[in-house]
Amino acid sequence: MMVQLMTQTQSETRYPLGRAVVVLPTYDERENIVELTQAILRQQQYIENFELIVLISDGDSKDGTIELGETLMAEHDNVYFTNIERRGIGAALYLGFKHAIEELDADVLIEMDSDFQHNPDDVPHLLAPIADGYDVVVGSRFLPDSENNMPAYRRLLSVGANNVLRTALGLKDITEITTSFRAIRKETFLLLDEDDVPWWEPKSFIAVPVFLVRLLEKGAKATEVRMTMHPRVHGYSKMVYWRYIQDVLWFSLKNRLGLA
Repeated sequence: MMVQLMTQTQSETRYPLGRAVVVLPTYDERENIVELTQAILRQQQYIENFELIVLISDGDSKDGTIELGETLMAEHDNVYFTNIERRGIGAALYLGFKHAIEELDADVLIEMDSDFQHNPDDVPHLLAPIADGYDVVVGSRFLPDSENNMPAYRRLLSVGANNVLRTALGLKDITEITTSFRAIRKETFLLLDEDDVPWWEPKSFIAVPVFLVRLLEKGAKATEVRMTMHPRVHGYSKMVYWRYIQDVLWFSLKNRLGLA
């Protein structure tokens, strides 16, 4: 117990603003997870105020991701793994966030894709405004100095989904609502009830934009930072595009009518 208390005191002294936990939702990401985790951990050298932790939140992968995640946890003091045993990015994020707060003492939650579409080098950019007092920081592909290297059809889908949601919801200050690259203060996340967001839709990505909408509705002080977006190189996409478009349109309509 004495060793644990000393370790906590040293950690609090070195990282005055506490722990930032990067939650990686995974399903069949064995080709990415090791390299991605290591790339995120390397960002610690550029982050002064937060201790950087990685939590792999897995949806019961069948390709060896679980074994790799457990190995990473054994090899690194600041890497953790949990198998949530259910599919869906929403469930992986929600249960990962809860695990990060309840088991890892997270002060800041970072959501990030597990396929290198989000650049690990941008993680420090997310945390800088949190240190300045913001509640939510969004990585945006639509800022002038951002770089979007996605294929044309993906850029078109992103622009369309963003415009539909921003118009339907009356959002003016946030340009990016559909990508899952954000930092959130723990206290802000805890303002939400479990049923505020459709976390449990296994084949839908609708939880990603709805999560941000609900945070803004709670009065979160938000800002955006530049980001770099890359196409997936390894593995396969889990997004069902027609389902995502349908869900975006349906949520926008219901929210406009006061039914969502």
